[in-house]
Amino acid sequence: MNTLFDPAKIIQLKALCSEARTIAIASHTNPDGDAIGSGVALTAFLRSLGYEVRFFVPNHFPKFLAFIPGSEGVEIYSEACETARPYLSDADLIICSDFNQVSRLDKMTDAIEANVIAPRVLIDHHMDPPEYELSFSDANYSSTSHMVYDLICAWSGPQAITPQIATALYVGIVTDTGNLSYSNLTPELYRAVAELVERGAQPVEVSKAIFNTQSESRLRMVGYLLSEKMHVDHDLHTAHITLTRAEKTRFNHQIGDTEGIVNMPLSIEDVTFSAMFIETLDCIKISFRSQGDFDVNLFARDHFNGGGHKNAAGGRYFGPMSEAVAKFEEIIRTVHP
Repeated sequence: MNTLFDPAKIIQLKALCSEARTIAIASHTNPDGDAIGSGVALTAFLRSLGYEVRFFVPNHFPKFLAFIPGSEGVEIYSEACETARPYLSDADLIICSDFNQVSRLDKMTDAIEANVIAPRVLIDHHMDPPEYELSFSDANYSSTSHMVYDLICAWSGPQAITPQIATALYVGIVTDTGNLSYSNLTPELYRAVAELVERGAQPVEVSKAIFNTQSESRLRMVGYLLSEKMHVDHDLHTAHITLTRAEKTRFNHQIGDTEGIVNMPLSIEDVTFSAMFIETLDCIKISFRSQGDFDVNLFARDHFNGGGHKNAAGGRYFGPMSEAVAKFEEIIRTVHP
């Protein structure tokens, strides 16, 4: 068993849960498959032990994740803040799953920060974690869902993994690894995946729901972005794509429609760094992906108010799209991969 989940830390976690009448699990804004998968699985596991647990995310998750058993119980803070805020503010224990900065919770941040008594438990695989009362943090994991799998096995053994939990964790793993194609693909990960399949996860059904089901408008948007909006600089081994609010309206953009697009330019033979700029009401949201040794976590932190992993990170620019792209192009000439 991974030393991250050694018996002493599991005993401490059990004690924190046992002392709590109410437990709140929170995950990040614009929740992805790993956020929903790890949160749903952890919620189901703790409820199976008799704990009162509620799982909150700041806003809606993509519709294609709705097939996960238990996802119907995920509470959307932006739609239910009147009931969610008191619970978060008064919960006896707060578990932060798949994020390590409370600022990533948007309006939900205030409710959690108002709770100055509840201990925090961190379960996350992103870099540079803050200090919490109890932390399970390791950037070598490819997903938080894999971490939750190891946590459950350390707590109760793999027999505690129901088909519902197995499906949720499998979804989290495959979405955060690009269907097992990114980095950190360790033998331990494949053993975990095998166990999840044995426990009830259905790879074919998950693959169809996640990777092979999309709307016509989304497919047309992807074609348009790759054909008309992708700029490739072969000399700098870099590509970037832009998506404006007007273009989102044109293609009836839905939450989750841009998932994975930033990775597509990396399939070009000599491109090792890709960025996607998406215009929102508040800022330009930027996703960064790289192959090899170029650290997009540092790039995002140093230049675009962001961070993440070595090969996958995000950032923001507070200004017009043209300025964001111009800044990116200027920087990349001096720190190109």
